[in-house]
Amino acid sequence: MKFYIASSFKNKELVQKISIDIRSQLGWKLTYDWTQNERAESIETLTEIGVKEFAGVLESDVVIVILPGGKGCHIEMGIALGSKKLLFLYDPDRILNNLEDAAAFYFLPEIKHWNGDIKVLNNTCCS
Repeated sequence: MKFYIASSFKNKELVQKISIDIRSQLGWKLTYDWTQNERAESIETLTEIGVKEFAGVLESDVVIVILPGGKGCHIEMGIALGSKKLLFLYDPDRILNNLEDAAAFYFLPEIKHWNGDIKVLNNTCCS
């Protein structure tokens, strides 16, 4: 199983932890690790990152969105939805409970809300 994690740059450490846990516990392959990037300082670098992130989403079987997310994260979520990827939304800060901060798209039936338990991913995807 191949996966991609979308989130905000400020969630970089949590993304790295979850990625390591999924790879070590489930043996899944990460399609692209954007956390290895520094903040882009040119249009060329931003373009390169965007191309790699887009390909990472398309190559994945599963996309995990960790809230809060930024512009890029929501675009990746849209790519995943449009590509019919299995999509999980992880909300450790409980943004979904605050309708002022939550987006209508977070509640689409295609999106599975995930509690962060790695076993749940495996049971949902591989059962």
